[in-house]
Amino acid sequence: MERRVNASSTAIDGPTERAAEPPYYSIGQAAALLGVSRVSVSRWIRAGRLPVARLGHRTVRIKREDLERILAQDGPSGSRLGIVRQQGESESSGAPLAGGLETRGVHHVVQFYETDAFLLDAVADFIGAALRQGEAGIVVATPAHREDLAARLGAAGVDLAVARASGQYVSLDAAETLARFMVAGAPDADAFERVIGGLVARAAEGGRPVRVFGEMVALLAAAGNPAAAVRLERLWNDLQDTQPFSVFCAYPLDHLRGEALGELLGQVCAEHSHVIPAETYTALPTGDQRLRAVAVLQQKASSLEAEVAQRKRVEVQLREALAAERAAREAAESALRLRDEFLSIAAHELKTPITSLSGQAQLLLRRLERDGQLEPERLAQALGMIRGQSDKLARLLGRLLDVSRLEAGKLMLERQPTDLAVLVAQVVAEARARGDLHPISLTAPPSLMADVDPLRLEQVLTNLLDNAVKYSPDGGPIEVVLARRDATTVELSVRDHGLGIPPERRGQIFERFYQAHAGDHRSGLGLGLYVSRQIVELHGGEIGVESPSDGGTRFTMRLPAQEE
Repeated sequence: MERRVNASSTAIDGPTERAAEPPYYSIGQAAALLGVSRVSVSRWIRAGRLPVARLGHRTVRIKREDLERILAQDGPSGSRLGIVRQQGESESSGAPLAGGLETRGVHHVVQFYETDAFLLDAVADFIGAALRQGEAGIVVATPAHREDLAARLGAAGVDLAVARASGQYVSLDAAETLARFMVAGAPDADAFERVIGGLVARAAEGGRPVRVFGEMVALLAAAGNPAAAVRLERLWNDLQDTQPFSVFCAYPLDHLRGEALGELLGQVCAEHSHVIPAETYTALPTGDQRLRAVAVLQQKASSLEAEVAQRKRVEVQLREALAAERAAREAAESALRLRDEFLSIAAHELKTPITSLSGQAQLLLRRLERDGQLEPERLAQALGMIRGQSDKLARLLGRLLDVSRLEAGKLMLERQPTDLAVLVAQVVAEARARGDLHPISLTAPPSLMADVDPLRLEQVLTNLLDNAVKYSPDGGPIEVVLARRDATTVELSVRDHGLGIPPERRGQIFERFYQAHAGDHRSGLGLGLYVSRQIVELHGGEIGVESPSDGGTRFTMRLPAQEE
């Protein structure tokens, strides 16, 4: 609510202080000295009550002597400045009392209310005073409020029939009037100017001052359209720039409840030159009682803010807990899917060597029972098959055990000084012996020492070579290169010219159970590269994959080397 000017506290002092004061003031500075809002000062300037000097198109300055003249003329009552003051308000109270509302000049007043009776009493005083003084009164309200207001004005001795006939009193339905200038859910400026501006202009014919009571903004707020309500308040202000009239708006407090509408209340107050609180405050008879009410309201507001803040914290915690629970559930479901997929793959992979072992054993037994002996060549062939499948079974079980140890953090390395050139040459020789469809070349120095676990490193290289063979079904060369990358790093790469890895799958190939070519029905648990990466990283190294431009795949691992 706008404060009244107190001449004793805001008047500009005598010659001693005058020398230190600037000769001109901005609108903000003038408002502070007068104890009013910037909106009021701007309106007094537009109404010609306060002369200004213009510096450029938008910048204005107010002379010091003009402020002194305003203070000297109006004194503490501020009547010539058009300060809104309710009947019965004392000069020092600083707050309006319930009762009649007296308005002089051009103002935009907002009244908050809790009961219709309080609102209608205030509007009856506001419009009744206008009609008794020969001014025009316009009411744009709900049918119930218009009916009750007419009864109050009639009881106060106002002849509404005569006032209507002369155009001094106009009463319109708020919803119907609002619909005439609403476009796409918002008030249209041109339509508002045509409808409301024309209404005010007709009422002001003959130079009559005009007062308007409107509750169209309250209808917009009640309909859940606060942005339109604020927009309409601004259109009232714009119309006052071209036509001098006073407008009195009202909002029931029950339409402004809730945190979401707190911003609306602040915006509404900012658009008005005067704000009148509801009756639980204005009806208090003394300044002391009003100050006590303010203190109680401040305490309630502070408590409510703390409660809202606590509720928001709880809501955040709840959302975080729900998100964590959802993520945990999704992770558990993903783990179950992986487990089921793994069990299916593992059952298939383990079944193959077991079936081969069982088949070879049954075949040997039948021939032994039938012939009483076994041919040495056939026996050697069967035993070789048995050994190969047993080795495969052992590797599968070994990888499963490695995964279990890795998950438990129990996979330990047994490091020792190792000549990597010798180790790599042995692994390559064993791979060559397993088949001749893939010629394997080796490029390596005579000797290259590193502190590694030779069995684990052999496991990694063997897996990379097996993959190179498996994913080169049409044969082709495999290239193994061992070199010192720099003084502290050894680089070992395995390159094939096979199927390659699709770019979209390259980032997942080192994950557990992932198979880049799972749809091609190639055997494997999807554990070899996962275990290989873990072993390399336990050595303090890294392993990566790339796709050369001429096809195939190159795996490269880098390990710490012994200094030369």
